[in-house]
Amino acid sequence: MPCRLCTANDEDALVESLAADLWESRRHGTLDDRPWDQAGDHWQRIFRDFALTALESLRAEHRHR
Repeated sequence: MPCRLCTANDEDALVESLAADLWESRRHGTLDDRPWDQAGDHWQRIFRDFALTALESLRAEHRHR
């Protein structure tokens, strides 16, 4: 299976997918227990920032290998 970091040609879609995955992994049993598409602008912006930071970190680490 090809590396998703290396083969992604749509950075916005990759960030959106990762942000949604991060949200879904944390939402159950919290006060914000709602699906990603209902998370609201505030939380979506925060989780997109988290996703972008994670991607940048992973890419930097990946390049050094």
